[in-house]
Amino acid sequence: MATSPQQRSAIAFACDEAETALRLFLQGRFDEAEKFIEERAKTRDSIPSAVPIFTHCHAVILFAKAGITGTEEDRKQAMERLQHASTLAGENIPKQGWAQSIASWGMGYFASQSPKSTSISEKELSCRVIEAEATYLSALLCFFEESLAAFFKAALLIRRAIRGYKHCNTILQNNGNSIGNEHDIGAVKLGFGGFSLAISMLPPKLLRLLSVLGFPSNRKAGLNAIEEALRSGGLRASVSGVLLLSYHVILPAFFSIPLEREQHVQAAECILSILDQKYPNSFFLSFYKGRLQRLKGDLEGSVQSFLELDKGLILTPESKFFKLRHAWVYELGVSYMLQLKWEEAQNCWVELEKDSVWSRAFFAYMHGVCLSMQGLAKEAADKFAKVQGLMRGTMSGKVLAEEQYVSRKVRDHALDTEEGVMTFQGRISGPEFLYMWNSFPQQMPSSKLEQVIQIIDEAAGLVCSGSEETKSKDVRQSELPSWLLGAVEEDEDEDPEDDIAVGNLIKGTALRELGQLDASYDCLNYIREETCYVETELFVYPMAAYERALVLISRHTGKTRETQKPLDCDFLLEAKKELDIAEGFKQDYNFLWRLLGRVHAARAAIRGLLGEETKTEPLVATCAEEVNDEWSGELSDGTVESSLVNEFKGLMESDQLRT
Repeated sequence: MATSPQQRSAIAFACDEAETALRLFLQGRFDEAEKFIEERAKTRDSIPSAVPIFTHCHAVILFAKAGITGTEEDRKQAMERLQHASTLAGENIPKQGWAQSIASWGMGYFASQSPKSTSISEKELSCRVIEAEATYLSALLCFFEESLAAFFKAALLIRRAIRGYKHCNTILQNNGNSIGNEHDIGAVKLGFGGFSLAISMLPPKLLRLLSVLGFPSNRKAGLNAIEEALRSGGLRASVSGVLLLSYHVILPAFFSIPLEREQHVQAAECILSILDQKYPNSFFLSFYKGRLQRLKGDLEGSVQSFLELDKGLILTPESKFFKLRHAWVYELGVSYMLQLKWEEAQNCWVELEKDSVWSRAFFAYMHGVCLSMQGLAKEAADKFAKVQGLMRGTMSGKVLAEEQYVSRKVRDHALDTEEGVMTFQGRISGPEFLYMWNSFPQQMPSSKLEQVIQIIDEAAGLVCSGSEETKSKDVRQSELPSWLLGAVEEDEDEDPEDDIAVGNLIKGTALRELGQLDASYDCLNYIREETCYVETELFVYPMAAYERALVLISRHTGKTRETQKPLDCDFLLEAKKELDIAEGFKQDYNFLWRLLGRVHAARAAIRGLLGEETKTEPLVATCAEEVNDEWSGELSDGTVESSLVNEFKGLMESDQLRT
């Protein structure tokens, strides 16, 4: 059935109006954007035969809000709206006949309607795009839960959405893009790119299973497709830009390694230059510029960016989007902590502890950390004592990973007492937070890293001596105190060495960032499960193995730069062994999935270094060729290798036990 010019123009015009709403949202005019899109959703999308563009655009706005605030309430609201948009779109897609339905019945959840790609209207294509996109965004919301069960649920949704996107891509190819407007074409590119990027960052074990099933996971091709969607304009251009910026300036704090830092900075600067022309005076761009400055090591510039953003974007408490303000208040607090300005950071945590609906317990803990680092033991103990009472319970049936961490720290080290705050764990709680949040590689200035090392050494000296008089005033960075190396008299009964291990882990990482690789490796090498007994701080074993791998990678790249020629791969092979130790650690520990993401990134870096020494990179194909090549095959519906399935079931069971 051919599409009339009037019908096509109506769909394109609706997309242009929806793009106006997204532009308002990006400029920080949140309530105005939502009112604009809700009015049109009530009028136009209420017509049974209309393409639900405005309902879907409203769902995208709520998705962005949920991504910034991270609250369960916003996530549920976005999920419900996305499902509603998907339902409305599905009502405008022709249903299968009874024969086709019986044939696809066995596919169950994964079934998707197969359109006749040679005779389809623009309206049906737009509805199929909306249905696939809504399903995909719902899958991304599942990742917020940071559990294997959530990852598996997301994989099911992604599989369903991929089938929808593949159908849309086939339709566009068979019709030479003649029936699709720029909005739908950009959506397909964004869909392919988003899939490839998201799946490529999953934990290695889950990625293996998905690769067997035929999911696209070419990160480079995915980034190229998203960038092309950004450059080609249309309704999805702004979403593409925000997604790329999130990947380059937000995710490195969780799933990246130091070697990739400069690449992320260069790519983010290029994307910002494009978006500045399309969306001048954008709130979102100001936010990402502040994060980018922090990634570049310009902490003062980062602080000023967030302060200016706070002054320039006034949100009243009555606004539905008031909680968005918490995003840059949080970033401001982290930037202050990276400068070791504990009192200034404390003011940010006080505000968030009072108003946050995400986790008041976490921000109360951060408030206590800043008090402890200022030497205010009594005030810090009082604040730590409030953490347990502020715990929010569960999020989607699972305790927040951040709340698990802060509750355990207070309980295991009696931080709710003055004596506990004065222990080693209390005195280094600030640097430990910065380490756990992967902040050292965000180019913390050398002077601040040296102060971190001094904090560790002084805390160790105070614990050993039990008095302020023995505090070391002249500690060289490369000189490792015997306390940190565990050179103390051993009792007949082995005592836990949690303090020694945590101190070595933080100090070793700081030394690596300062380029003192030998001293760094000495610190980290002490923390091995066979020789170092840790009772509560179990995260130190796998994280120390990961950090040792980074040291070995740095040794390899440093030697390569010195000689200007390829070297043997001994350091890289040893690094792979350390990553195996980190990934294979069997006991439960805090932030398991974040570390597995970094391990995955480190493995990719090693593969890249090995590849650079053996072969040159092939020429990059065009975006269209990459999409068609990755989507040319069908998703596997056959029997998956039984060992992978059994391994996956075991991971699911262990994750349920932790929950």
